Amino acid sequence: MGGSSPSVTYAPPPPAPTVTQQPTQSLESQTALNEVSGAQSRLNMTLGSQLDQQNKAFFTTQDMRQTQAVGGETRATIATQGEQQRLGTVTEGEQQRLGTRVTGEESRLGTVTTGEQQRLGTRVTGEEQRRGMITEGEQQRLGTRVTGEESRLGTVTAGEQQRLGTVTEGEQQRLGTRVTGEEQRRGTQTAGEETRKTDLQKIMQENYAANRNRNWAQGSYRA
Repeated sequence: MGGSSPSVTYAPPPPAPTVTQQPTQSLESQTALNEVSGAQSRLNMTLGSQLDQQNKAFFTTQDMRQTQAVGGETRATIATQGEQQRLGTVTEGEQQRLGTRVTGEESRLGTVTTGEQQRLGTRVTGEEQRRGMITEGEQQRLGTRVTGEESRLGTVTAGEQQRLGTVTEGEQQRLGTRVTGEEQRRGTQTAGEETRKTDLQKIMQENYAANRNRNWAQGSYRA
């Protein structure tokens, strides 16, 4: 056990009785000596008992203090481990919620962008179709008018006007097809970029989770 033993102060022995030696009183002197010796023995026994009790109380207190210290350290260790586990759980939950929110935002952004591109493509296609129909109608009316004129003038001129109308219509159709293809490629490129951003987010989250778990394991091992 640690610590120093308590100091014990012994009471001084009682003074020896003054015995007057008288040749005629040897029995009385022996009796007095016996009484003094008995008193000294009883005093020594009392002091020894007191010393034993003090030693017992001291070492019992030391044992209790050591037990309390060990218990306190154990409780502190358990509390620290529990706090670290709760902190790890809270951090992991926050990262998961963050990842879910980012994924949702990316999905919504991708959906909005795709919808806008589709609407833009549909609008451009519709405009091109209307332009083509207007041009075609104008050409038809022009062709009809010229055809009537050329019918009067001759079949050769009517054939040339029909070929001119067919060439113009083909150019308008090719123009509409080219614009539609460009819009579709833009939509595909935007969707690919969003997918790569989402994959990068997932990789960053996985790396963060792996580093956090490794740090937590090292911290637990040190504890």
